[in-house]
Amino acid sequence: MKRMSMLSAFAVAIVALIAFSGVGGASNMGNLVNKACSPCHSTKRICLNVGVKSEKAWVATVQRMVDAGAPLGADMVAPVASYLAGMAPGSGPVCD
Repeated sequence: MKRMSMLSAFAVAIVALIAFSGVGGASNMGNLVNKACSPCHSTKRICLNVGVKSEKAWVATVQRMVDAGAPLGADMVAPVASYLAGMAPGSGPVCD
């Protein structure tokens, strides 16, 4: 059973990586985040949490925003959360 959980986690990671790669890289991911999030709040709000929230916390936040109407597909929740969790505080293009 434990092996199946590890395989499932690995499969999710691969799917997220493929989805992330399909967006065109970190620069385009930052532009996607800006476009999807800034209609409702400034990116400064996001930047205050960069380097603070874990990837799991970002998944919950991004999912909550998608549920509230953010223009992201469900398939983009994990890649966006991964991008945000991997950002250095104050880095762009989200924090520019």
